[in-house]
Amino acid sequence: MSTLLCFFFIFIALPYHVVMSSSCMGCVDLDELNFDKTIQRFPYALVKFDIAFPYGDKHEAFASFSKAAHAVTDDLLIATVGIKDYGDRDNVKLGERYKVDDKNYPAILLFHKDDEHNYVQFPSYLDITEDNLKSFVNSHTELYIGREGCSRELNDLAKNFANLSEEDQRKRLKEAEELQEKLTNELDKQNANIYKIYMEKIQSKGYSFVEDETKRLARLKAGKVTDLKRSELVIKLNILEAFHVNKLTKEEL
Repeated sequence: MSTLLCFFFIFIALPYHVVMSSSCMGCVDLDELNFDKTIQRFPYALVKFDIAFPYGDKHEAFASFSKAAHAVTDDLLIATVGIKDYGDRDNVKLGERYKVDDKNYPAILLFHKDDEHNYVQFPSYLDITEDNLKSFVNSHTELYIGREGCSRELNDLAKNFANLSEEDQRKRLKEAEELQEKLTNELDKQNANIYKIYMEKIQSKGYSFVEDETKRLARLKAGKVTDLKRSELVIKLNILEAFHVNKLTKEEL
């Protein structure tokens, strides 16, 4: 039997989850030897404790978050710990150290450099999605990892915009214009202009614009569109999300 044929039979005999496990760009593999030394080098560390060869939606969401975080900050280490409950039982003790439930992988922990023993665990009742991971990190650090196309300053101006008085809305629109003028990146300027357009639409049409436009953009995104167009729609939906309010207190026009 040829070497190539032997390799083929070995490959197809591997467990399905090993063959189909996906990578995590930007993620650092940690183990019992390098764990402490590595996380102490960063102000914050987000670590996913999982099976040795992770796969599926949760792992893909963590990988997507990794790419988004690397684009905006150098202060957050994104890492994985693969735990094997067989053979040499790699990293089992590390999982036990942080009380990781081996019946409920993955566990995601956020560490602070000043006290690696005082960590925050991603809530088990939340779905592991890219947006939920962003909200988790934003809530427990001074870092801001926004959705694609979004700006922290402009998101602050968009927050509760629909419930503001006409005067306050005009003030925020002016602030948005001033922020846009300071931008030097052309794409950032284009995205800032979307915030301004949405502010003007809400001023003239009321909050119903946010609801109607969200439905319209979502329908377009679900249809047959080019990758470039879908990317544009995602950015618009992300920015529009900043204008959503939990409760509308201002009377509609």
